[in-house]
Amino acid sequence: MPLRKIVLQNYRCFRDRQEIELAPVTVVLGKNNSGKSVLTRAPLVIATGFNTDSTAPLDLDRLGPDTVDDFRELFHDHLTGRPIKLGLVAEDDRLLFSLEAGIQYVDSINSAVVSSLDLMSPQFKAVIVSSRLVGAGQQDTPDIDGIAVTPEPQIRRGEKLEYEIRLPGKEPLAHRVGFRGLVPDLSGVPGLGDVGTLDLSPGPIRYLSPYRERVARHHRLPLGTPSVLGAQGEGMAGILAHDFRRDRGALVERVNELLATIVPDWRIAEVPAGPLWSTVLTRKGSEVRVNLADAGTGLAQVLPILVQCALDELRGEPDRAPLQIIEEPEMHLHPAAHAELADLYLATAKATGTRFLIETHSETLLLRLRRRIAEVDNEFSADMLKVYVVEQRDGASVVRQVKVDELGNLEDTWPDGYFSQDYHEVRALAAAQMERLDDAS
Repeated sequence: MPLRKIVLQNYRCFRDRQEIELAPVTVVLGKNNSGKSVLTRAPLVIATGFNTDSTAPLDLDRLGPDTVDDFRELFHDHLTGRPIKLGLVAEDDRLLFSLEAGIQYVDSINSAVVSSLDLMSPQFKAVIVSSRLVGAGQQDTPDIDGIAVTPEPQIRRGEKLEYEIRLPGKEPLAHRVGFRGLVPDLSGVPGLGDVGTLDLSPGPIRYLSPYRERVARHHRLPLGTPSVLGAQGEGMAGILAHDFRRDRGALVERVNELLATIVPDWRIAEVPAGPLWSTVLTRKGSEVRVNLADAGTGLAQVLPILVQCALDELRGEPDRAPLQIIEEPEMHLHPAAHAELADLYLATAKATGTRFLIETHSETLLLRLRRRIAEVDNEFSADMLKVYVVEQRDGASVVRQVKVDELGNLEDTWPDGYFSQDYHEVRALAAAQMERLDDAS
């Protein structure tokens, strides 16, 4: 089910509740250090709470060693007195799945636990009535609903956490369950059949960081069948070599069609280099081959994007359309290529159902998206695009949607100072030129 919405509160730089609805193409803008990256990477963090055997709410180890050093870093200002709220909505034409959970840090075990839950799936609804977080020296159970809450809940180290889940439409008795990530383990609840084993998740979520892996001069042919790229574009060369050697080159051909809009007359090819392979550039009418390692940085930056979009077209699963997060796709590219990337995102989203969450500083990319919406002879309506601006207010980040109408216009709440540098520089240049001419006369 495609991811339609995320919810954040007391999460990192976001103190207050933020609700972000996702479109087929969602663009996030903001000044440096405003919180854009925190927002765009949030779905990755939330996804670690699904399809895991971990009893922690978020299995952050899945994100690698560079995520956070301590779970408390996820709390706004590192203050754990208020719980983090994380939520999502995933739906398609037939099904709806939503979850909103509170995460509380318990000092006595130096760990976090799910302290509130509102979960709805096609088969059931579940709400935490209370958790077995017992106050020191007390036997009562603090209620999550705010009634008779025991201050500073504690549990003993090694004690198994249990939660009471109330299921609407079932017997009015709470069922004690454990958690796997953000999802309660309902497999032992009487009368629910196979509900406890349902695959509740936001679907595939992929991430491409602003820094792509340096292209190697030679690479090996993979033994298996690679399908997705790493966060820095890792595996791209292996995917291309596998396609050229074993799948008749359909993927390489499609990548070349996309590449032609950015660097006309150039194509990529996979060529054997002894027991290894090389990715090379060839030019129409020439027999010269240029190893991709010797090409410009911009080409190495954009190729992983083209390869992943082509993969979605050729091998995509419409029922499991992914969310593709891309930070600064325009890095090291000429502005003309920014516009071509905008077209690629719209076309891929329309053709495959892939949804894009893009952090960018590119005015050209946004202008092309707006233009395509305004044009009469295309099939891209205004609901294909959502634009958000992240700003700092009173020591916290705030996400604000700037609506785009059917003519591609941005509403009047567009913040001052964004993408106005060129205009001001041109005016200053004209004034300086006039002053010099006046002096000369």
